[in-house]
Amino acid sequence: MLHSTSRTPRRAARRTARLAALSATAAVLASIVSTAPAATAAPVGNCPHGTVVRQAQPGGDHTCVAPATLGRRMTAFVPARHGFAFRNNFQTAPLFDIRVRGLCGGMSYAALDHFFSRRPIPAQNTAPAAGTPLFRYINSRQWDSVLPNLDKWTELTVNPFGWRNQEFFHWGLQGFGGGRLQELRESIDAGRPAPLGLFKQDSGLFGPHHQVVAIGYQLGRYTGDLGSFQSDLRIFVYDPNHPGKIMTLAPRPNQNLFGYLESPGETWRTYFVDRKYARRTPPAFPAPPPTRPGTVSELLVTIGTGGDDLRGGNDNADLTVAFKHRPALRIPNINHGARWIGRHAQTVRVPLPRPVEPAELSSLTLSTAFGGGIGGDNWNVDSLRITASDGTPLFQNSGNPLVRFTGQTHTFTAPLG
Repeated sequence: MLHSTSRTPRRAARRTARLAALSATAAVLASIVSTAPAATAAPVGNCPHGTVVRQAQPGGDHTCVAPATLGRRMTAFVPARHGFAFRNNFQTAPLFDIRVRGLCGGMSYAALDHFFSRRPIPAQNTAPAAGTPLFRYINSRQWDSVLPNLDKWTELTVNPFGWRNQEFFHWGLQGFGGGRLQELRESIDAGRPAPLGLFKQDSGLFGPHHQVVAIGYQLGRYTGDLGSFQSDLRIFVYDPNHPGKIMTLAPRPNQNLFGYLESPGETWRTYFVDRKYARRTPPAFPAPPPTRPGTVSELLVTIGTGGDDLRGGNDNADLTVAFKHRPALRIPNINHGARWIGRHAQTVRVPLPRPVEPAELSSLTLSTAFGGGIGGDNWNVDSLRITASDGTPLFQNSGNPLVRFTGQTHTFTAPLG
């Protein structure tokens, strides 16, 4: 018993020593943790709570940092320089006379084509008329933007009674596991602007949906975890409906919607990153002629078609500009064989051979050669506006119709000046 009693103090001493050693080790570890840098290296999507990777793209800086320290992350795409100067006010009727409003996807793709090809964007500030080379390019890129992404658009229509509203909204906020915010960050952090599809809430496959170009983002305090501070997120875009401006897309968690800060009435349920975009090298489009003060170098002729369209094909329109002391300028087939649909206006740009003073302009004549009636064409022009390239008005008139081109009526002349 005495022996047993004599061993107990020794064991207690050893235990005390071990505890002291563990305590000292813990103190050392605590001092290491307290003096370690706030940022720690970690794989993408595996950061401690409240932090995100500094750069989301593969091969980027995957150091974990507080999201607010990232600030505003922007690509080199500037809407005022790399976006089109005209608004997306196109109307087409490609199938079964179903009218399609806008070519936002085509404009987004075409703008990215010019950006990635390092080619200047066409400088004109009016939407190209149907049939012109620029229109045809934008229209072809529209189909390129829509058809490969039909699966993305279609999956968002499966939403009976709105049961999936929050789910779809959260898709645009998920910054991990292949979420759309992660895809967006990967592209922007790599310096690549990315097309986005914006899905209109409470609508079917045919929308009205929208397409834009994401050019930057700002997380604020939001980490992409579907938790707190969701409304801090900002996605900066080039929107063809708002030329020359940076638009700010922000989540509205109380409505399960994304909307523009600058235009609160424009809202969408969610977005997806279009990863099907493939760069195409655009052709060189002619630039508007330079202007000199006091002279006219180009005419802008805006023709509003009424209820009876211009069919195109073999039934087209010509234009003639008459001068007072110079030979007339005749431009055949101003619609380039394309159909000009009813209830829509087209702007034809008419570069002059050389600049003239406004007083030298005499008249502008629209003419047709088609026959009316069965097998022919009839075309109602409800409005005609002619301006100089600097915006000076030269002629404006309208009617219901202003002129109806038929097998008997083939010309309409507008005096200029």
